[in-house]
Amino acid sequence: MGELKRFLEELIKTKRGKLLIALLIGGVLLLIISFALTEDGKEEVRDGGLEEYKATLEESLADFCSSVDGVGRCRVMVSFAEGESFEYKGSALLSSSPPRVLGVTVLCQGGDSISVKGRISDMISALFDVGKNRICVLKLS
Repeated sequence: MGELKRFLEELIKTKRGKLLIALLIGGVLLLIISFALTEDGKEEVRDGGLEEYKATLEESLADFCSSVDGVGRCRVMVSFAEGESFEYKGSALLSSSPPRVLGVTVLCQGGDSISVKGRISDMISALFDVGKNRICVLKLS
């Protein structure tokens, strides 16, 4: 410990040593600031991204369902089991995966037809690997 203290005292005495220590302190401060800003930015992107993803998914699924024979006009609501997941190594993002669909509710003009309910349930179950007990198809009023 005494040798390290002596080394640092000698380093501070030289002009080059003072510059090296100043650069080291500045670098550490920049790293701390960048991590703080990156974490805040990631949270905002995740929250906004999830809502946008949900809205886009619901709109696309409604368009897709309405093209099935007998469905007619359609509205869709999707619920998720959990949020988007991210895999990090250190501070680097390795991968991300969308949230897992937990259940789907479809309101459509043909929702009172058993055959329409069956076709929509089969389609959604195949698309999202969701059990048919988690899919609800109702008549749109």
